[in-house]
Amino acid sequence: MDRSYPLESTCVLLIFNEKDNIAPLVKDILKVYKKIKIQGEIILLDDGSTDGSGKVCRKLDDLYDNVRHIRHPQNQGRSWAIRTGFNEAKGKITIIMDGDRQYDPKKIPAFLKKMEEGWDVVSGNRTHRKDSWIRRFISRVYNNFIIDRGLKLEVGDQNSGFKSFDTDKARKMMFEPEGFKGLHRFILPLAAIKGMSITEISIEHFDRPKGKSYIKFYTVPFITYIDYRRFRKKYRKEIKDYGKNQRK
Repeated sequence: MDRSYPLESTCVLLIFNEKDNIAPLVKDILKVYKKIKIQGEIILLDDGSTDGSGKVCRKLDDLYDNVRHIRHPQNQGRSWAIRTGFNEAKGKITIIMDGDRQYDPKKIPAFLKKMEEGWDVVSGNRTHRKDSWIRRFISRVYNNFIIDRGLKLEVGDQNSGFKSFDTDKARKMMFEPEGFKGLHRFILPLAAIKGMSITEISIEHFDRPKGKSYIKFYTVPFITYIDYRRFRKKYRKEIKDYGKNQRK
């Protein structure tokens, strides 16, 4: 069913224990919206934070008309937060961004410009990534062997936390995390096999100014491998058809 979107863009901030990063990031995004004169909103997707992030989000919700606070009572994980963001977005375009301030909101116009060209998904490709060498190594192996060779999708940085989607098509691709440990690690392959067009743009990546990451690099490879097998099994036909189309 066609939807009428009242706004041009929704920026979904994925938040878990980021109390010191939320307000500065919101202000920076609102400055970008004002500068480019776009009708946009921000969704503060609080995935069960326990550090006081919820209180910060509520204050910002009260302060700004185009900021909404949506909270998961318990931490459900990144994939479920993304799913909620897609479902709640009022913008024609949904931008997904981590709430840790490792990405620059000033890049939002570049995402929107690419979307205006007709792409369904625009994914940020981190240059000079500010993460530990082991996380960079795991990501490189993942992109080369699982995303590229295994699923035949040529992208340089599937796991970037800065992406934009056509909201209506994102909903229709049925991003359903049930049964996976982290379906977000396969969001671009899912979009591709569902017929969505994908491109990348270069983005900056910064050191985290406050807080800490909760990603355990020593468990990610095992979780990813299990999800990879589930993904291939669940979408066997679509992956096969996509591979055939890529060879034409």
